[in-house]
Amino acid sequence: SGVAPEKILAVTFTNKAAKEMRERVDKIIRENAVLSPNDIPRTMPFLGTFHGLSLHIIKTFHDAAGLPARFTIYDRADSTRAAREAIQEAGFDPKQLEPRRVLSVMGKHKGNAVSLETFRNEYSASYIDEAIGEVWGKYAAILRKEKALDFDDILVVAHKLLAEHEPARTFFQNAWDYIHVDEYQDTNRIQY
Repeated sequence: SGVAPEKILAVTFTNKAAKEMRERVDKIIRENAVLSPNDIPRTMPFLGTFHGLSLHIIKTFHDAAGLPARFTIYDRADSTRAAREAIQEAGFDPKQLEPRRVLSVMGKHKGNAVSLETFRNEYSASYIDEAIGEVWGKYAAILRKEKALDFDDILVVAHKLLAEHEPARTFFQNAWDYIHVDEYQDTNRIQY
């Protein structure tokens, strides 16, 4: 309806859904494209997952996030390894305090925009929570040392950039005029 494609942002949860959106939008734009006499390529909306959008934000302002241009992204195996190492550094046994459980608790709280400090101050009601808080600190230190982000941190760091770094916030407030969020009702606090 007369909107420049590059002024549209569309995000979804899965790579499969993002790919499907890209294919549909590409077809619509191709069918309705009016090329200039110089055959300038058409522009596309930003179509991707929440993680893809967050990576775009971080890569655009990686210096402000304290990350190199080429930082590491931990997959589940990398995160599990780092969690196991953090558990051991904190003096616990990974067989008693399972890395998957620690990652699950951290991920749940990160998704609700709860920082490590807030978790320690407001959510550590039991010995296990206190242990997880200690491990979370060690885990975060391992990632910082390795200049890495896990999947949860990708969203957290992008959120922090937009909340605390004025140039990033201004840049992205001006980037898009229309925002589409697929399955919006399923977003957690950090995605929102």
